[in-house]
Amino acid sequence: MITDRRGVLYVVGTPIGNLEDITLRALRILKSVSLIAAEDTRVTARLLARHVIDTKCISFREQNAKRAILQILEQLETGASVALVSDAGTPSISDPGEQLVAAAAAANIVVSPIPGPSALAAAMSTAALPGDGVRFIGFLPRSGKDRKRRLRSTAMDPSCTVIYESPHRLGNTLVDLASVCGATRSAVVFRELTKLHEELARGTLKELADRFANNVKGEITIVIAGAKTIDAEDISNEMLSELVANEIKRGRSAKDTAASLSLSLGIPKKKVYTVAVEIIGRNRDSQS
Repeated sequence: MITDRRGVLYVVGTPIGNLEDITLRALRILKSVSLIAAEDTRVTARLLARHVIDTKCISFREQNAKRAILQILEQLETGASVALVSDAGTPSISDPGEQLVAAAAAANIVVSPIPGPSALAAAMSTAALPGDGVRFIGFLPRSGKDRKRRLRSTAMDPSCTVIYESPHRLGNTLVDLASVCGATRSAVVFRELTKLHEELARGTLKELADRFANNVKGEITIVIAGAKTIDAEDISNEMLSELVANEIKRGRSAKDTAASLSLSLGIPKKKVYTVAVEIIGRNRDSQS
């Protein structure tokens, strides 16, 4: 009987700050695998030293991803199991890892998640803001049309929106959010979650923009309350077209787009469907 003797790629969640926030299962996996693929080996070395783990580490980051993926796949193909970790939190969520996971899956290698800390989950568990579900953006585009489009769609979304941001861009992002979402929209800024200088700041977007106008330090997560349905009903034709176009780019049909946006924005399904069909038709004409 022939068996698949290839290794397993474990996607391991690690602490987002406090090194005690790691599961027993994660520690067992990190000890048992043949190799750990780490975003920054120096950061991971501190975690391993804390828990007396001497597993070999290699660097896996955006800059060396292509070369590292080949090396890791070779290890997996020969039967060695590998743990993928980021500097903090869960890999592949606004962190390196998506390419490696995709390559392993394409090679029919077993990929196993080892759940752990996540700034997204930690923030939402304590934000206590109104919203119809959760929408995770990760990092906003730094500038241009894509940034404006993301901000406008956030303004109209009834879901709570979670954004990761760098400390030196926090002030400008809060000003932009206050401009498009309204100065009085409620939000929470989390700084240095689980760390010694953890800070949780609640207020309106205008209040938070004023509070964090000067540069701050640390890892930042922003949670924004969802738009009220009454606001969503006032969406302009231009904004609706952008939202519909975004859904179509993700591969959704006109029917699915209409069902989703009409429910979340509180506007007639027929109106959304008509816009979706028009956009799909224009896309086909431009490709012919």
